[in-house]
Amino acid sequence: MKKYIYIILCIYACWLCTTTQAQTAADVWCEMPKSMQPTIDSIARLDMIDLYRAGMKATAPTLLGDTAQLITMNDTYLLLRTSKASTMQIKCIKHKKKTIYAIVTTVEGPAPNSHIVLYNEAWKTIPLKKYLKLPKVEDFVSATDTSTYDKQDIRKSIIIPTIQYIINDSTNDITALPSFMQTLDKESRERITSYIRPNIKLQWNGKKWK
Repeated sequence: MKKYIYIILCIYACWLCTTTQAQTAADVWCEMPKSMQPTIDSIARLDMIDLYRAGMKATAPTLLGDTAQLITMNDTYLLLRTSKASTMQIKCIKHKKKTIYAIVTTVEGPAPNSHIVLYNEAWKTIPLKKYLKLPKVEDFVSATDTSTYDKQDIRKSIIIPTIQYIINDSTNDITALPSFMQTLDKESRERITSYIRPNIKLQWNGKKWK
């Protein structure tokens, strides 16, 4: 009887270890709900991971006739090109005893424009404001009082308010880039460039981005 109890306890211990093992970014990519990435099926995702680990070009066809590519991968980060005009970043962030999945999708026309969504391990969305306050276009404008322009004048020049977000592949920090500058005509761009911050850094302090 004791022998059977011991076997059961061993099986339970092994199960507990596998269920509590930290998810890698590759795991998150392969287990991502189909509704979030409907054009790249589960087999293609696995193939991309295997090709990357083999040191080969990690590409796979999408269901729309495009080509996806895994560009960068480590335990906590993935960068993928999901189509000719879009990318996805996946970042696993340890928070207390749980893991947050930060998913950054970027569409690249007419300029890169990113969207950040946070998920828990059950793929339930987490309110962004709980951990992150995203910068607005106005936050990139450094001019406050000049002889020629003020913030309001500069803001009026920016018609398409695109912002690109990049998560560092070795830290949890996020860099926001003023991609809206790419939407301006040459004259407008040259006129306001000196008043625009080149980037905004959002640093993870273990609890949130500041």
